[in-house]
Amino acid sequence: MTEELNLSKLFANFVKFTSRNSKLLLIIVVIGVAGVIGYQKLKTPYYETQAICMSGISEYERQEQIEDLSQRTAIDLINHLQINVENKDYSALATLLHVDKNVAATIKKIEAEQLYQQDMNEKFYALNKFEISLTVFDNAKISKIQNGLVHYFDHNKFVQKYHERYGLSNKKIVSDIENERKVLGDIRVAGNNVSINSGQDGQLISNQVVALSTLREEIITKDSLLVPLEFVVDFAKINQKEDGILVWAGLAAVLSFIFGLFVAIIREVKIK
Repeated sequence: MTEELNLSKLFANFVKFTSRNSKLLLIIVVIGVAGVIGYQKLKTPYYETQAICMSGISEYERQEQIEDLSQRTAIDLINHLQINVENKDYSALATLLHVDKNVAATIKKIEAEQLYQQDMNEKFYALNKFEISLTVFDNAKISKIQNGLVHYFDHNKFVQKYHERYGLSNKKIVSDIENERKVLGDIRVAGNNVSINSGQDGQLISNQVVALSTLREEIITKDSLLVPLEFVVDFAKINQKEDGILVWAGLAAVLSFIFGLFVAIIREVKIK
């Protein structure tokens, strides 16, 4: 009961204190909020957009698809660009992306992260896709930055080396498959002469030929379509700028009110 009375008295004193200093608190809060809104209006606006991508780099490296490793190299290549952005080294960034310096300078933030999917057992597993979040000061430069990212991947020496080796390896595998299919074809022809083609051996040979043909088409398809960086969904064209006025204004109001309380306390102490 005593604690309730003490809390009630403390709250009553706080209300009286706030009421006595209401004008001062109101002035400080208004100044704080007005300052934040003015700053948000005067600073350069920025725009946030996302894209969904996939990369064949993990295939070039012959990685085992373990957890989130499937797109790790590609994600790291994107996130590495943020170092240049944070250091405002726009000349180096422009060179990497093969764009003008004024285009590189419009990037405020760029970040990539692995995409996951949840199965029926509520377990998450990594997809062969990742998302790039891009924040820019000029939304008209988004398409140029997207093209620059493709150039960045295509001309990365590490990626080029692995991509080239991947292509040569696939040609060798396809050639070996063709040779094996020819051998099986010769066996089938020879089998016709001894009437085994219609039996179990003939069916086994047919299955092997089909399996090899399927494998060959899979390899050819991957070799043709798995590029270093492919945009599954392009960066969305954003016209609405992000300024966070409401959030910052609310935060400024709270902080200004707290600051006002300290000023009011100091003023009353001096008066007494």
